[in-house]
Formats: sequence, structure tokens, C-alpha cells
Amino acid sequence: MSTVLHPFELRDHATALALWQRTEGMGLGTWDEAEPIGCFLERNPGLSVVAEAHGRLVGAALCGHDGRRGFLYHAAVDRDFRGQGLGRLLVEFCLDRLRERGLTRCHLVTYQDNAEGRAFWRHLGFRERGELLICSHDLTA
Repeated sequence: MSTVLHPFELRDHATALALWQRTEGMGLGTWDEAEPIGCFLERNPGLSVVAEAHGRLVGAALCGHDGRRGFLYHAAVDRDFRGQGLGRLLVEFCLDRLRERGLTRCHLVTYQDNAEGRAFWRHLGFRERGELLICSHDLTA
């Protein structure tokens, strides 16, 4: 596989967003526009990653932390490049950066009905936490 990983930069946003938009099971919103992603990247420098093959972006993952726990968002690989270990490389990149910062756990959120995504995360050693419930509150409401 002739794929190159590099830290996600704001210049990668438009192409990454297009990948996320065509990835099944991905939840997107206004927080995924360039300005909020730019703020996220500034607050979490060097943690997020993109993969390029043959001069085009074929994978991306956002990664950040709150000082206690790491968080993965929007890990996606172009359908034509799946099954080659690229998703694992993206996740390992992020987890390694979190470890370097002294974090000991990483969380992610996936939809209940995203069977493919859930299987991927289990394959990488993530465990579902049935005892937890995610609650959200929209601050713009």
C-alpha cells in the first residue's frame, strides 16, 4: 500500500468533509464546517490524521482530548481503500499521539445501527459500554 499519513491540517478539510459525507453511518452537522474544525485542530495540534494515496485523500480521523480522556471522531476510509489496514493505521496514529500526551483511555461514539462501524471498532479492541448513556444538549436552542 503506497499510502502516506500526515497530521490533519485545515487545508485538508474540504476533501475530508467530502469523504465523511459519502461515508455511511457518519453523523455530520454545522460543527463539521471549516471554522469549527479549524478550532478543534488548533486545540488538539498533531492528534488528527489524514491518509493520502496516489495524490488524493483516502482516509481521515479527528482526534482530541479534554486532559483526561481522548476522543476519536469521524474516522473514515474511502470505500475503495478499505480492507487494507488503513483504518487501523489511522486509529493507531491517533492513539499513539494520545499516549504521548499521557492519556490512558480513548472514547468514541457510533450509531447503534452502524453495524459495519461497530464491527470495525470491536475488531480494533474497543468495547461497547452498555452501562453508559450519551446525553446531548444543543447550546443554540
